[in-house]
Amino acid sequence: MSGTIDELLMIPGPTDISGEVLKEMSSKTVAHYGEDWTEYYNETRSLIKNILHTDNDLFLFVGSGHAAIDASLGSLLEEGDEVLVLSNGIFGNKLARISRLHKAEVTVLEKEWGKAFNPGRVDNFLKESQKDFKAMLMVDVETSTGIRNPVRELAEVAQKHDLISFVDGVCSIGVEEFYMDEWNIDFCVTASQKGLGAPPGLAIVCLNDRIWQAIDDRNSEIRGWYLNLKIMKEFEEKQKGWQPYGITMAVHNVMALKKALELIEKEGLKNRIKRHRESAEFFRKSIRELGLEVLAEEKHACSAVTAVKNPEGFDSSFIIDRLQENNIRIGNGLGEFAGDYIRVGHMNQGAARVSLYPVISVLEEILEKRKKSKNGIV
Repeated sequence: MSGTIDELLMIPGPTDISGEVLKEMSSKTVAHYGEDWTEYYNETRSLIKNILHTDNDLFLFVGSGHAAIDASLGSLLEEGDEVLVLSNGIFGNKLARISRLHKAEVTVLEKEWGKAFNPGRVDNFLKESQKDFKAMLMVDVETSTGIRNPVRELAEVAQKHDLISFVDGVCSIGVEEFYMDEWNIDFCVTASQKGLGAPPGLAIVCLNDRIWQAIDDRNSEIRGWYLNLKIMKEFEEKQKGWQPYGITMAVHNVMALKKALELIEKEGLKNRIKRHRESAEFFRKSIRELGLEVLAEEKHACSAVTAVKNPEGFDSSFIIDRLQENNIRIGNGLGEFAGDYIRVGHMNQGAARVSLYPVISVLEEILEKRKKSKNGIV
C-alpha cells in the first residue's frame, strides 16, 4: 500500500472521510438482525431517502455502485428488451455493457466525451426512432470527464416517450441537487463511498412502483439470487421487523454511513451542496488561472470531480508522481483520456480550500519549473 495515514486523498472516490465516521468502523460488532438493529438500519435508509427527496422503496446492501447497477438492470431487463443508453464517458459505456450482458438489445446514443447531452436532441432521436424502447439509461455525473448531464430534463424526455428513466447517481448523490420524485425519475442507484462521505462497501438502489410493475410483468425469472430486487423485496416484506434482507449485513459500514448521513443533515443538505459547488468553482477557476484547461464546459461542470488537461510536455504519471511526493493522491484520466488528463476529486473533506490549495500549489510548481527549464534556468 503506497498511501499513508496522513495522505491527502483527492481521487474521484473513495474520498477522505471525517474522523467521526471513521470511528464507527471500529465500533463493537453487533448482530445484523433484531428489532433494535432493524430500527437503526431503517433510520439509515430514511436519511438516504431525504437526500434523494423520495418516498420510493430503497434497498441498501453490501456491494459497490456497480453491484447496484447490476442488481437494477438484471432485475428490470430480460432478453430482447430494447433500451437506449446515453453515453458520453466510460460509465455510460458500462451501462451499455451491463445491459447487453443481461441480454437486452442496446442502442447507444453517443456524445463527445466532456460534453453534456442536449435533451432536445435526445427527444428528436426518440421521435425519429422506430424502436420500442423500454428504458432510457443515463449517468448523472460522469466521473471520467467531470461533467453533469441534465438528468431532470432528460427524465422529462423519457417520461414524454413513456420510457423508464434510470439514473446512475454514484458520483452525484450527496453533492448535487437531486429530486427523484419531483423529477419523475423511476430508478436511481448510488453507493456509500463518494458524495455520501462514508467508506466503500454499500450499494444503494431506489425504485418506484412503475419499476415493480415492470419486474412483475417479466416473461422470465430474474437470474441469480443475491442481486435480485424481487428477492430483496420478499425478505423486506416477510422479515421487516427483524431482518429486512437475506444476507449478513456489513454492520460497521451501515454504522459509518448513518453517521455520515447525520453529518450531512447537521450541515444542511443545501449548505453542503453550496459548499461543494463553490469549492469546485474555485478549483476550476484556479486551474484556468494557471493556464491549464478544464475538460468540462463551465455550465455543465459538476461539483464532484474535475478533469484537467496535462500541461504540454507532461503525461499524467509524471504529475501524479509529483503530487504523490507531496503526499497527495489524485486520479489519472480514464478511457481515451488516460495519460492526457488528470482527475481531481473534491468531495466531502476534499470540498474545502484547505484541501484544494496543496493540489494547486504543486501544479503551479510544475509549471514554474517547466518555465525555468525553457528559459535555460536550472
